[in-house]
Amino acid sequence: MNKLVAVIFLFMSIISKSFSQKSLSDYSYVIVSEQFEFQQEKDKYQLNSLTKFLFNKYGFHAYFDREVPLNVFRCDGLWAEAEGTPGFIITKVQLVLRDCTGEEVFRTNYGKSKVKDYKKAYYESVRNAFNDIIKLNVNQKDIEVVDIEITSESQNLTDNTKNLSVVETSIVATNSIKKTPLKKVEPTIEKTINLNLPLNKYTNYNYMGTVFLLRKTAIGYSLYQELIDTDDDLLLIGKIDVKDSQINFKNEKNKILEVFFDESNNLIIGSGNKRKSYNYIN
Repeated sequence: MNKLVAVIFLFMSIISKSFSQKSLSDYSYVIVSEQFEFQQEKDKYQLNSLTKFLFNKYGFHAYFDREVPLNVFRCDGLWAEAEGTPGFIITKVQLVLRDCTGEEVFRTNYGKSKVKDYKKAYYESVRNAFNDIIKLNVNQKDIEVVDIEITSESQNLTDNTKNLSVVETSIVATNSIKKTPLKKVEPTIEKTINLNLPLNKYTNYNYMGTVFLLRKTAIGYSLYQELIDTDDDLLLIGKIDVKDSQINFKNEKNKILEVFFDESNNLIIGSGNKRKSYNYIN
């Protein structure tokens, strides 16, 4: 047993060292805490939802823990926390990213705000802290799922490590793990590439000076308007359904409108003099 423990700790030290050399793009996803240490309830002020949205916007695959796809390799992910303090004069928030061993991988500078309203102050602080992350130009790799082959050797190791942590058990079972890319079930989108549909999970557009976010879903896309200094950070504008090589846009009033993507990747909604062109932001 002592030899097994020694081997485990050796693996942990080697893996920990290799993680320290990784860039944030080498990981495949990030898990955002639903309740930061300074919050008294989950997603207070929708601050955690905002943080997850910003991670997705700037090159990450972000989830709350309950949303993480099944059978992903935990050490391919990062864990995001925020450390902050409200203040009468200045509110400060700092973002911290850790790997599966708990080692700190990246820490932003404090984002600060002098706004008196707590919600607006936290929003501004988080956005300011994100400036350090934006500079990294992160583009996380595809998420992979874990296929574990149960052999007599791996079974014996697993039986001997029932009291170990998930991280340690994962390290012991490393030789029995195969990774395969996580494929979403999106047959309608894959069959309609000729429609010039965006393939990225998130795509940004500009319309009359306002930023819009297009989120890819299993059946099409959802279009959001990004709001600043308001109670809601994202406003759902409508959804694009993709079916049998045809697409249509349904707005928030359930009205069906024409929609297409032009050769410059711009999003066009409506027809005639009511047509709107959302300019693609590269």
